[in-house]
Amino acid sequence: MQRPSWLFVAAIFASAFLIFGVQPMVGKHILPWFGGVPSVWMTCLAFYQVALFVGYAYAWLLAARVPPRLQPGVHALLFLAALAVLPVLPGAEWRPDPGADSNLRILAMLAANVAFPFVLLAATGPLLQVWFARALPGRSPYPLYAVSNLGSLLGLLSFPFVVEPNLALSLQSRLWSWSFAATGLAVLACAVWAARSASGRSALARADTDAGLRRRDAGLWVLLAASAVVLFMGITNRLCLDVASVPFLWIVPLAIYLVTLVLCFGFERIYRRGPFLALALAALAWGILASASEQGPGAGSVAADALRYCTALFAGCMVAHGELHRLRPGPARLTAFYLAIAGGGALGGLFVGVVAPRVFDAYHELPLGVAACFALALAAIARAPTGAFAGRRRRAAWAGAVLAGAAALGGWGLRLARVEPGTLLFERNFFGILRVIETTGQTPFVVLRHGTTRHGYQYKSPGLRRRPTSYYGPITGIGLVLTERMRTDSTPARIGVVGLGVGTLAAYGRPEDRIVFYELDPHVVRIARDSGYFSYLVDSPAQIEIVTGDARLAMESRLAEIGSRGYDVLVVDAFTSDAVPMHLLTEEAFRIYAAHLAEAGVLAVHVSNRSFDLTAPVARVAHEVGLHAMTVVNRNAPRWLAETSRWLVFVRDPAYFDALEAEAGRLPARSGRPLAHAVRLEPEQITSAPLWTDDFSNLLPLLRRPDASGDRLVCGDAC
Repeated sequence: MQRPSWLFVAAIFASAFLIFGVQPMVGKHILPWFGGVPSVWMTCLAFYQVALFVGYAYAWLLAARVPPRLQPGVHALLFLAALAVLPVLPGAEWRPDPGADSNLRILAMLAANVAFPFVLLAATGPLLQVWFARALPGRSPYPLYAVSNLGSLLGLLSFPFVVEPNLALSLQSRLWSWSFAATGLAVLACAVWAARSASGRSALARADTDAGLRRRDAGLWVLLAASAVVLFMGITNRLCLDVASVPFLWIVPLAIYLVTLVLCFGFERIYRRGPFLALALAALAWGILASASEQGPGAGSVAADALRYCTALFAGCMVAHGELHRLRPGPARLTAFYLAIAGGGALGGLFVGVVAPRVFDAYHELPLGVAACFALALAAIARAPTGAFAGRRRRAAWAGAVLAGAAALGGWGLRLARVEPGTLLFERNFFGILRVIETTGQTPFVVLRHGTTRHGYQYKSPGLRRRPTSYYGPITGIGLVLTERMRTDSTPARIGVVGLGVGTLAAYGRPEDRIVFYELDPHVVRIARDSGYFSYLVDSPAQIEIVTGDARLAMESRLAEIGSRGYDVLVVDAFTSDAVPMHLLTEEAFRIYAAHLAEAGVLAVHVSNRSFDLTAPVARVAHEVGLHAMTVVNRNAPRWLAETSRWLVFVRDPAYFDALEAEAGRLPARSGRPLAHAVRLEPEQITSAPLWTDDFSNLLPLLRRPDASGDRLVCGDAC
């Protein structure tokens, strides 16, 4: 390959690498300010899709309206201006105010800090392909699109496996800024080379074989691109809500999305309509079966659900991007083609990230994305039939198959939209989907569900209504802590609780006790206060205070303005669905907790999780701020209204653990095994774990293995 072509390859690869390196970096940086929920990443993706469209529009205008000899100068001036906004990580002044619109705040923050350099990098792909066609006439620029997506893919994959485990966010930001400047020089070198080419604009014009831009084709470009983005963002939302809103789970669906672009545009023979439509139909059938029956594929298995979602994403995006490649125009229409793709991506991103949370009461965008892929595949087949799809009868047969898939999809969507029997409330907001459901039977109860996870329930009968349940029952870690405190100390207790749920812990309150709940989601506050659903807050004799907003920010502000609350017990249990709130588990967060504890105060952190074993890193953070650790695991005990849970208990004076062990020892045994098991964690068990800070954290090594042997070592037979 000639030297200039290698220069183009290097520049387009580097720009794409930086585009998809900055996204998880900035997303992780701002995630703690907005409660660590998946919607933060969805809003970021919507912004990036719009910024990509702006970059492609700029590339189209520069290539079509500015003479070739002036293009390097215009681009150079904009790159120099973009250097002024670096680094891209927003400062602390961008932290949201309580009650502010999170979507608008995130969009404004990204526009001020990330938009300018991102738009210029986004424009690099189509611009370099236009300049490539001028500098090297007769050679197709479309393989550079595959190079661009390969750079994007490697930029994504490097973050969870190389960058995040080894580099602090501040260092990542500095390295990104220097790389941006170096990439700008390489891009400008390509522009100068193309401007000096003797072939110039005339060669590019001669390469155009299109008589004009057909509206039907342009419409399909936009809609196919939009459907692929809706599909991948919808699946990302589901994965992050049910597991954790962390970069490596953001990256998996986006990586699959990019792989399909690389395969379709870099290797023309890979995409075949028949096999990939069949795979898409099979993935759809799998999804319908899994959602139709609790015994279906993937039921109760995070790994199987992830595999099912990713298979559907791969098949759907291969169909959408494969048809896009079949409909590609000649080189002279290249920037218009990419502009249409980016426009479709922006529409899809805005639909999922901004419109859907305000319009839908459930995650209907996912089945809609799948339906759109099928419908548009049918339109593309009718537009350009080939091979097995050629001929009227064959096209009719395939149309029937696709329509059958769409009908099945409609049934799936209706099932997802169906309200579960006993549902008292069903609503969606920025933080996810909330359901209040009343069960029937001998002992009816009302439960609050957030996503796929129960966030507390209360029995309806007067004899059980005031008893704490679930992860807060009397044999759980927090139950033992509060029972011991109430039994041995009659003075009023000051209790702080991060995460309201249905207000279950208010059941432990006594007259003169003061319980302060911190809750991020105002909808949860409204539900917990509504005695028509739950009455823990109303029934409690304690003084109840609810602070709405992010608990860490609220406690930090309180320290600065008034001082410590001096909690006797501080409880941290703020999981959204099963997602891990990383910003509440860092060293900086624990220093805030410690500052709010009384000298003999107890910090209890709920770490039960289906996907991650959080014990060691959370204990390491507490150790770093001078707290001693004990883990308490209880067995499932319906008689005690308690479910299996894991709590970490931290104190300044380890002598307290004698009392907690004695409290656990008072519980009756079942089948010769204790109902609860309390184990002190020695420093040598803790200090080998990584230290999580606001600048560094990594969940990937903590994924649970099927045998969960790490849990067995810590909690013994109680597991």
